[in-house]
Amino acid sequence: MLALSASVFVFLALLLGAIGVRQLSQGRAASERRIQALRAKPGPAREAVILRQISAIPALRSFLSDNNWAVRTSLDLQRASLHLRVGEYLLARIFLAVLLAFLALLVVGFRAQGFLLAIPLGGLGFMLPALYVSLRKRRRLQAIQGQLVETVTLIANAVRSGFGFLQGVQATARQMTPPISDELDHLTQDINLGMGAEQALLDMSHRVGSQDLDIVITAIIIQRSTGGNLSEILDNVAETMKEREQIEGEISTLTAEKRLTGNILSIYPAVLAALLFLIGPDVMSTLWTESAGVVLLVIAVVLQVIGFLAIRRIVAIDI
Repeated sequence: MLALSASVFVFLALLLGAIGVRQLSQGRAASERRIQALRAKPGPAREAVILRQISAIPALRSFLSDNNWAVRTSLDLQRASLHLRVGEYLLARIFLAVLLAFLALLVVGFRAQGFLLAIPLGGLGFMLPALYVSLRKRRRLQAIQGQLVETVTLIANAVRSGFGFLQGVQATARQMTPPISDELDHLTQDINLGMGAEQALLDMSHRVGSQDLDIVITAIIIQRSTGGNLSEILDNVAETMKEREQIEGEISTLTAEKRLTGNILSIYPAVLAALLFLIGPDVMSTLWTESAGVVLLVIAVVLQVIGFLAIRRIVAIDI
């Protein structure tokens, strides 16, 4: 039984690894060509390109083509700046779940205790890539929001000095650093490929997912519809964002102690368990060798995660 399971696991690992290497070898240039084709040729060809971006595997592409989860995941991957197709991302999550579950069965054994431990570990393995994507998405969003004030100020100065809006965006993109410069380049590329400026701005807002950027884009679209001094409007928006950043900094300072307490309480049980294992390994091994111990261990981990998320939720104050 063990040999058969190991053989199946090795086969799946090699298969998924070969698929991953094949997709990475195609390179980023091909993806850029597909994106340009997507923008330049609306209609049936546009839908075909979208399907190819979901997955290169026909069966997986057919399964995910009409799936709302695939659309949301594609947007999350884009916001996290990860050059992965949705299908390959799903396969990576399944592979990690199978890997952790199989390792649990190897360590504990193919019995009730092993399966009780393999199920939550498999779930953890399935969720780890999603947590990584969420972390990258949040960090990239924070980086963009940290660059917005300077970006808006540079665009306002460029417009004030006589540049057009698109020229101001291009000049600002050359002066700024990623990730905001990448988004500005994407915006100018959309406009140069024939997309309307307002639609390109709305696509940028949807792609980034920043509330501050939504305010900037809304102000620009209103100005283009009703007229007015764009540089003055952008200066006012930049000043509003500065005040908002100041308030967010004050709130972050006031909640720093609670966030630190939550992190310590989350790490403390794991550190204590490791110390107890060093002191009495025979006693601690009961947690994964006995059925009751495995059940208690799973319950403890679940409650710990719930407590950590609850504390993070309490101290997260939206402005």
